[in-house]
Amino acid sequence: MVPEPRDGAPGATDEERLEAYKESILANFGGKRGLTETGLPSILFIAVFTATRNLNESLWSAVAVAAALTVVRLAQRDKLQHALGGLFGVVVCAGFAKYTGQAKDFYLPSVLLNVGEALLFSVSALARWPIVGLVIGPITGEMMAWRDHPERLRVFTISTWLLAAMFALRVAIEIPLYLANQITALGAAKVVLGYPLYIAVVFVCWRIIKKAPLPAQPS
Repeated sequence: MVPEPRDGAPGATDEERLEAYKESILANFGGKRGLTETGLPSILFIAVFTATRNLNESLWSAVAVAAALTVVRLAQRDKLQHALGGLFGVVVCAGFAKYTGQAKDFYLPSVLLNVGEALLFSVSALARWPIVGLVIGPITGEMMAWRDHPERLRVFTISTWLLAAMFALRVAIEIPLYLANQITALGAAKVVLGYPLYIAVVFVCWRIIKKAPLPAQPS
């Protein structure tokens, strides 16, 4: 659950509303812990496979750490969204690799997902229904009102194109490595082009979005 922005609080200054807006957006990505829970299993898979060249050991290592992170969340009675997301993703990827018997297929679901997301984000931007706006609108309380404000529509569209370009870059690098069976390089590319690139692009998007007029206050 994303915390509601406090920009509707009586007497809030523009600076306070902007900070609340930023916090609400960043919270949607799970913070540092959420990023760790969804990214660590994949990193462990490629590390173990590179060291042992054993598919089963690599798969079990990745699944085990994802399960352990979920158990920790359960023990702390904390939110399970990102831990369960990481566990589900690892199980799906492990299933692909186990079924084909090829380690490179551990990364096939994410490659296919990047293809789909590149297309989806591009189409939404072309249709003037940018996904970034559709996601951020409910978080800020402006819902779809941003479509009636050219400047906000523009920044949301630019941000959506930036994310589409990020997905396309992943595809352009990862597919040749996948086809060439360069498993270690593919794993390294997934790490570098994963959250480090994602965080950088989201930061740029944030810098662009925050320059637009602040969201209209809900009536």
